[in-house]
Amino acid sequence: MKDIEPQKFQPSPPQIAGEWDQFTRQAALVILLLGVLFLILILRPLINLLGVTGIFILILSYPVNRLRTKTKMRYPIAVLVVFIPLALLLFLLYGNVVGWFVDNVQSLTAALNGQFKLIQETISIPEQGLESSSTIVMFLENVVGFIGGLLNMVVNFVYFTSVSFFLAFLFILEMPANIARSFQSLSEVSQREFGILIDRLSNVWNGWLRSTVITSLIIGTTTGLELFLLGIPYAGILGVITGFLNLVPTLGPLISYLLIIVVTYTQGSSYLELNPLTLTTLVLGLNLLINQFVRLVIFPRLAGKSTHLPVFFVILGLVVAGVLWGVIGLILVIPLLGTVLEVLSYVLRKINRQDPYPGEQPQSGFWSKEISAK
Repeated sequence: MKDIEPQKFQPSPPQIAGEWDQFTRQAALVILLLGVLFLILILRPLINLLGVTGIFILILSYPVNRLRTKTKMRYPIAVLVVFIPLALLLFLLYGNVVGWFVDNVQSLTAALNGQFKLIQETISIPEQGLESSSTIVMFLENVVGFIGGLLNMVVNFVYFTSVSFFLAFLFILEMPANIARSFQSLSEVSQREFGILIDRLSNVWNGWLRSTVITSLIIGTTTGLELFLLGIPYAGILGVITGFLNLVPTLGPLISYLLIIVVTYTQGSSYLELNPLTLTTLVLGLNLLINQFVRLVIFPRLAGKSTHLPVFFVILGLVVAGVLWGVIGLILVIPLLGTVLEVLSYVLRKINRQDPYPGEQPQSGFWSKEISAK
């Protein structure tokens, strides 16, 4: 039998600049898995607050950096120029929302008192008094619960937007200094890799924001066209308002539907001979169908294309996030999936001792030293 020659010793390939050693790669994989589980556990109660804060940061970072770049204004002053008018606008908005809520609660209370007196006058048979009284009590309990739900919604809206706006202000104000300190502690190779990673994450979130704006424009246009074809007055104005309100999570679409209901019920149609209730039901039903089609069919395609995610994973993510985290999860799941995909791709390539971005150089962005150092 021919002897098997022993294989010659193969030296390990030379370590390239910026490459992680074996222990670091293994530790990174374990920490990544544990970190994902830990974040899911601790962030679930705060997902609404963090989600709204993230939306404010994403939307307001762009005008701050554009203002600073175009006018050569110092960064803290640019932040104040953007945030102070918005803070005043939010204060006025809260005053109007609270005033609107109080007025409607008073109107609803007056209407209930009238209905309660009318029911009392119609109860004339003694043996029916007990049954009718229990029915009235149940009705009033349901009304009180409804009013309490509305009050809770308004309070949560004011609380979350106020705290989130303040947290976004602090984060954006300190962002350049924090980024500068972080990048100064890295090697040149790591600065290149993290710079490219931040560029890619910025493209994901900007693409999601762009697809959200396009979706709102489509919803506003289709709403105005629908109301115009059905002969509803102020169709163009309602379409523009609906488009803007759809940028506001949760409360925006509800307010737009309420405006459509009020205008349709009180003004009627210019040519359709229908009673107000039937006409309002028809208009609102068609609007809901069109808007849901845009949100469930067009938006996933736009968002998936901008974040490089398959449509199947976009829709699956929307379903899972809606069940686990509600409305905020539905809003943020697509850019979060894109972020996880980019970070996971980077970490896996580093674990496999590969250059995560061969032949690619970072672009000048909000993370760069030229912006963050001043």
